[in-house]
Amino acid sequence: MKPVLYVVTLEVHPEAEHDWLLWMQGLHIPEVLCEPGFVRCRLWKDTVKAPDDWVRYVVQYELTGQDAVEQYVASDAAKRLRADGVTRFGEVMRASRAILTEVASFG
Repeated sequence: MKPVLYVVTLEVHPEAEHDWLLWMQGLHIPEVLCEPGFVRCRLWKDTVKAPDDWVRYVVQYELTGQDAVEQYVASDAAKRLRADGVTRFGEVMRASRAILTEVASFG
């Protein structure tokens, strides 16, 4: 089974960045990684800000396969984790999600 990337792009208001990053690294990402099918995570900061000067991060979660992603997205855990983020940072965070499958690997 081919691994799949679940990619979350987040834009965060600069004044909330410190608290948001502490929450992501200390609580949110570790909780997500406890869910079935998750293998690892990489957190990236974009060197280019959003047009309104919000900071942009990209979270790449690697999962064991497409089935694992589909099960997670439909799970109560995913709903709970998203709701927690909205409750804590809803006014100062924007998120979009993508599910990527590998086409080819080089190098």
